[in-house]
Amino acid sequence: MIVLNDLYTGYSRNSPLLEGFNYQFNKKIYGILGESGCGKTTLLRTIAGLAKPLQGEVVINGAKENRPNKNGIYMLHQNYTSFDWMTCLDNVLIAKKVKGRVTEKDKDNALKMLELVKLDEHVHKYPRQLSGGMRQRLALARTLFMQPQIILMDEPLSALDSVTRAEMQKLIIRMQKGINNTIIMVTHSTDEAEKMCDEIIKL
Repeated sequence: MIVLNDLYTGYSRNSPLLEGFNYQFNKKIYGILGESGCGKTTLLRTIAGLAKPLQGEVVINGAKENRPNKNGIYMLHQNYTSFDWMTCLDNVLIAKKVKGRVTEKDKDNALKMLELVKLDEHVHKYPRQLSGGMRQRLALARTLFMQPQIILMDEPLSALDSVTRAEMQKLIIRMQKGINNTIIMVTHSTDEAEKMCDEIIKL
């Protein structure tokens, strides 16, 4: 659970992007809509612990100390970050590699995830050999593979064509129901938010 108490975000106390924002996020999919510059991405970064609030607090599963890499949050950035020196398979397995030994079951699950995002024919390719949309799907596969309890997504499907985008929307919904986790996603598409989200927040 994520609880935001009297949250102020932005770059200056004189002109905060969000003022006195209160919200409780449970195990659902939440969509954040709003015009450019209204503080959508800043809100995600604040929840992730990547930006400090000007005022107020972010409480993650009862803990008020919110530190990146310690809070169990996975963030899927808009620029679909990838590890360009690793193959697609190794990109999906990166978190397991960092934590220790990768099992055969891990590899099998990673291959299944690449198949779900339609990259099963590119397992041994490197990100630089992929299109922008394919790299975005790779980043999605890497995030969903770890089955985190909290996922923050900043326009995760923006680089995809309409058909693939619809398929990935269904995949995210299906995965969320299976894992029963919390997903908070920024999108500029009202249609996408209405299709995917249990609750929509307009900033």
